[in-house]
Amino acid sequence: MQTVTLEVPESQLIRWVRQLSPAAKRSVLRALIPRLDAAEALVDYGEQNMCELCAARGLNWNSLPEDERGRLVDTLLHEA
Repeated sequence: MQTVTLEVPESQLIRWVRQLSPAAKRSVLRALIPRLDAAEALVDYGEQNMCELCAARGLNWNSLPEDERGRLVDTLLHEA
């Protein structure tokens, strides 16, 4: 099998990747980030904990705007 080398500017490659389906983008990420599954599991674990902490305070993490989430995280960090 013969190998062909194609020179493509990075900006063009990025535009192409942005046009991919979500599933294809995830495949690209998995190829570029070998431990993506572990990182996603850590994010899921953190989000679950934040949901529980919020529920204990009478808040709903999923309905909080991003700026309120940031303030809440800051408050929790300073309580520790």
